Amino acid sequence: MKKVWIIAGGVVLVAAVSAPWAVGKLTEQHWQSATEQFNASQPYFVMETESYERGYLGSEAHGQLFAVDPDTGERYPLGWTGDISHGVTSSTIDFDFDFADDAGMEAVFPDEKPTVTVTTSAWGSSLVELNVPAIDYTDDSSGESLNVSASYATLNISEDGETLDARMQLPGLVLRGPDVRVSMENLNLDQHASLLTGKLWTGEATVTLDKVSVTSRDEPELVLEKLEMVSNSDADSAGEKFGLATTLTLDKVHYGDESQGPHTFRFGLSDVSVAAWNDMLEAVNQLQAMAVSGSDNPQQAFEQQMQATMALTGSIEAMMADGLSTSAELDLSSPDGPVTGRLVISHPEQADGEPVPLMMIARTIEGEMSVKLPRALADRYPELGEELMPLLIQGVLEEEGDFYVMEASLSNMMVNLNGNEMPLPVPGMGAGLPSQM
Repeated sequence: MKKVWIIAGGVVLVAAVSAPWAVGKLTEQHWQSATEQFNASQPYFVMETESYERGYLGSEAHGQLFAVDPDTGERYPLGWTGDISHGVTSSTIDFDFDFADDAGMEAVFPDEKPTVTVTTSAWGSSLVELNVPAIDYTDDSSGESLNVSASYATLNISEDGETLDARMQLPGLVLRGPDVRVSMENLNLDQHASLLTGKLWTGEATVTLDKVSVTSRDEPELVLEKLEMVSNSDADSAGEKFGLATTLTLDKVHYGDESQGPHTFRFGLSDVSVAAWNDMLEAVNQLQAMAVSGSDNPQQAFEQQMQATMALTGSIEAMMADGLSTSAELDLSSPDGPVTGRLVISHPEQADGEPVPLMMIARTIEGEMSVKLPRALADRYPELGEELMPLLIQGVLEEEGDFYVMEASLSNMMVNLNGNEMPLPVPGMGAGLPSQM
């Protein structure tokens, strides 16, 4: 029995001694794959590792983080050093960014710098923590000032990299200039996302903002209170189609002595082909990459651009052939009554599965649109009245009691506008709106 305990103790000791080395080796491997995935997942930042010196209880890495202008491809470097500590089951990477060559960053963060800490477990999951110290900065030459409370963000990444949980909190910000003051209170983000396939993620996200205030010289103060955006996306059981629903709400808008609210905007997308959407994203990425990189061979660049454009067109046509629908709803409160609008556009799934050419899409697309707003608004705001008058003359808007209304639908190339039917105008044929009856 004593022999068994001696052997068991030796195994535990060997495991404890070798664990930091093994975790360090896994951390180096995870770091290489993680940076590759990070660079491939978005076009705005590029992480490059110039050196990685792995030791027993710790390692040190050096590199550059480049901020990329997606329009021009110009890159702005920021040096970094990673101090890596190896534990028994995890490693912790503390990043130190080099602001020495950036006078602006040194002025904003004269003492305490922002910190980024990445903790990776032996089984592959990671936790990224960003802490930004409070900012109290004044530009003596312009008189502008910036005050920001200490803020933080966290990102949990699953072992396979296909599940993300993100949180962010910014308690307050005040920006002052010679003619304007902008303040923001309590910005929060909470998001959970799972990779469905390709570049398509599904999940839910909530963004809340307690208050935004803008004060300009000789203008009344504009205040937005309780802004919230909630977004949810999911796929069907087969993972072939997905949908998205986003709701934006605003409790109150104050402008001087006027106060209005609540206001709501909803957007929805449903029954969208996952495969076609991914193809579309890939074609868009190719077009963006070509626009940034350029080419010494104009003919080759033209051919590549044409191929990517054709791929984009084909993916959109395939997406429409599989059927989809989108909707938008607006509900505003005004001093004279509600202002509402609704738009629904759908494309039926094609029985034969054959894509409909984009030039012919108007023959198969269907839609509905409605608008309602108080007539008194045109009297209260003369500029709005001037904009509405041509629509009333053409019959796009009609009077219904105390409101202006519009009801329109589209089907089989026919538009029904407030009960009047007419063929959908085709480019070059010069069809117009019906006259007021």
